[in-house]
Amino acid sequence: MKKIIMLFLVCSMFLLTSCGKDDKLTVGSVIFEGTNEWFVEAIAGMKDAAKKQDAELILSDSRYDVNVERDLIQEQIKNKAEAIVICPLTVGESGLALKEASDLGIPVVTWNTVVNPPPTVQVVVDNARLGAATGEYLGEYIKKNNIKKLTALCIINTEFSIGVERCDGFMKSVQPLVNEKKMEVAFSVKGHLYEETCVSVEKILTERPDINFIWCWNQMTTNAAVETVKKMGRNDIIIAGTDMSMALAKEMLATDAHVIAITTQQPYEMGYRAVDAAIKCVKGEKPEASISIPTLTYTKENPQEIQKYIDEHKKFVKE
Repeated sequence: MKKIIMLFLVCSMFLLTSCGKDDKLTVGSVIFEGTNEWFVEAIAGMKDAAKKQDAELILSDSRYDVNVERDLIQEQIKNKAEAIVICPLTVGESGLALKEASDLGIPVVTWNTVVNPPPTVQVVVDNARLGAATGEYLGEYIKKNNIKKLTALCIINTEFSIGVERCDGFMKSVQPLVNEKKMEVAFSVKGHLYEETCVSVEKILTERPDINFIWCWNQMTTNAAVETVKKMGRNDIIIAGTDMSMALAKEMLATDAHVIAITTQQPYEMGYRAVDAAIKCVKGEKPEASISIPTLTYTKENPQEIQKYIDEHKKFVKE
């Protein structure tokens, strides 16, 4: 009889332990560049949000491939993720892949980029504002430094909605400078990855040595422009762009820095708010359908703010 009672207690404990594990809320995450510093920061935010609410976060990386992204979404559904948090690659294809999850009643939270049909919640930044802020600062910089004219090379993007919005925002903000003939956009060239941007920048600067300003739509292209300009010894060229990084922050603090301004998102905050919203949805709460994260602007004129950024972001960079 004692053996039966002991067996019953052991089985009961096993069942309770199993239920405890199964009851842990699971959030599936899909991103498209897990090694990039910007995404590392966003992932840290996602992990902290999940940890705070004792949820399990399942991370996956599509590596810029929409087919892999679709398969990962299917896998999250198959593994019964209770919510999906995603930085989608495209508006249409990613949206269709996510529709199945939505149709099954799985909350979908997008962040950074958007999809159609709309998700349950989207965590966004005003990307037009992100691009415009650098253009507006450029106007102030020209006036303050008595610059007669800037001849510009713009590294643009037409693939991602956020890229298009940033570029449109920048171009609209500098139109008054163009009208006043204080700025000429000599080249607008598509760029996304580091290596291809280095090649494009070097080629164009060789053809047009009169270019003295470069604007870049994202972190990777800005890094590429900085390194290419330094390699070519073009100390006369100034650079502005979007998406701050540790390397860019340190570059801005250098005495001979080329980078004068960077407008940036807050990826940690975006990742945190996205997972937080997903968990709220699963628990039956109703977060706002659209959560907006403010942008920030760093300029070479404010080294204290740049140093603060460096101090706060060391933990996101592998030495």
